[in-house]
Amino acid sequence: MSRILADETGMVDAFMAAIAREIPAYANLDARQLEEVRSIIVWTLRRVLELWSVDGALGPDDIRMFRGVGAVRARDARPLAAVLRAYRVAALAFFDRIGERFADAVSVRDLSALARVWLTVLDQSSEAIFDGYESTGRMLGEDRERSLRGLLTDLLLGRQSHAGTLRARLRELDAELPSSFDLVVVSPAATGPDDAERAAALVTAALDARAAGDAADRELTSLHTVMDGVGVALVKAVDPALLARLAAGHDLTGVLLTGVTAATAPRDHRLAVHGLRHASPLVWTERRVLDRGDLEVVALVTGQPDADPGQVAEAVLGHLAQDDDTRRTLDAVIYSDGAPAAAARLHVHPQTVRYRLKRLAAATGRDPRTPWNRFVFQTALLAGASRWPGA
Repeated sequence: MSRILADETGMVDAFMAAIAREIPAYANLDARQLEEVRSIIVWTLRRVLELWSVDGALGPDDIRMFRGVGAVRARDARPLAAVLRAYRVAALAFFDRIGERFADAVSVRDLSALARVWLTVLDQSSEAIFDGYESTGRMLGEDRERSLRGLLTDLLLGRQSHAGTLRARLRELDAELPSSFDLVVVSPAATGPDDAERAAALVTAALDARAAGDAADRELTSLHTVMDGVGVALVKAVDPALLARLAAGHDLTGVLLTGVTAATAPRDHRLAVHGLRHASPLVWTERRVLDRGDLEVVALVTGQPDADPGQVAEAVLGHLAQDDDTRRTLDAVIYSDGAPAAAARLHVHPQTVRYRLKRLAAATGRDPRTPWNRFVFQTALLAGASRWPGA
């Protein structure tokens, strides 16, 4: 046993790596949470080895400890299935490590006894964790709003990426998510501790009224919370014009992303927060609420890790990204002084250029004559050039 204990650090590192690799909910934990998981693993490993050496069993204090783990996991809304699976993954990693490094030092009889102890601990600890989680979950169920906010947080942080786990959690909350939804992120001009919360609640209350009429009984039409100092709202269907009026009337800057799903929510949320913080003052003089095109451009030009040149053109131009006439006209307008000069470059009538620009503005909500929109269009053309025929 002393040789195994001497390998404790390497063994625990292997456990942590296996858990992060196998369980999505554990891949995005922050430093504090990772340290907490590590300390529980170290305690469990030492306890198993201690029980193995004396052929013992878990006592009441051990059971209370594991029950407390379940209670804490319920409070931070980590999925119960993921918590229980973490112990199974750690057990497999443990025996893999034993086989790789200590096969010469552990007899078949010793290994059998060790497996029996570990499986017994796994069975008893799982029952205690389940009991603590369920008991605490029932108490938390009295505050469904808090639980739903925890769900939203997990969605946006990518801690709820497994479809089966998400469905189970929604069943526990007696709720359903729309197949896609709109994500609104707002930042108030004031920076008090409650300002972001008030902004999110205001936006949710105003926008949810429109979505609720078409929703099924169990379908969530809105959720809101505060993350990273900004208000975040998930709304089934947002009226962009109403959101723009709210932002102007309450001195908010904001982001609206449509067509968001559970799978795309983490990247969309990161883009939104980054855009709010890094868009230049020039942007806000033209737009109170940024859309996907704005965010993709801001991410690209500021080197944000989620930036994807392949998505910029479609985010900005929509279906017109595949229209050769629209792209050539836009390019000519950007590099010319007015429609007549652009028409001369294209060898078409100026009215044709004006018609194409009108169609572009209707589809994108952008006027290429303003500085920010001109820059966005120019970036989209450059980013998408290599993907278009004849480029």
